[in-house]
Amino acid sequence: MKLLLGFIIIIVAGFSVNKNLFSNKAYDDVTSVTDIITNYPVNMFDFKQTMQDYAHHLCYKNEDTLTSQHITVTDCISKLDDKKIECEKKIFRLAPLNLESKGEVLDYSRQYTQCTLPYKYILG
Repeated sequence: MKLLLGFIIIIVAGFSVNKNLFSNKAYDDVTSVTDIITNYPVNMFDFKQTMQDYAHHLCYKNEDTLTSQHITVTDCISKLDDKKIECEKKIFRLAPLNLESKGEVLDYSRQYTQCTLPYKYILG
């Protein structure tokens, strides 16, 4: 019985640590969003990767909001991954190779997150 209880505690602790570490990694990726906005011109290939990382972060950051809508973080990540290619084609197909202004960066950022994360109240 003690072995079973110890095993359950280890599993719960492992899950908590893993979730926290992954969430922190996603948060570190968001830091690069603000870094990329301050350096112009912004390379579109780097921008796409940064936006994907930022969208993943939004799923973790808004876990309570998603839960209130009966959506899990895993569902959010899965939906994001499913829509990634479709949204990149839709939003970035006519985009320049380099974004020259903060307004362009913010506009493409908003369009990408709205396309990949269509959940209500998750953006921001």
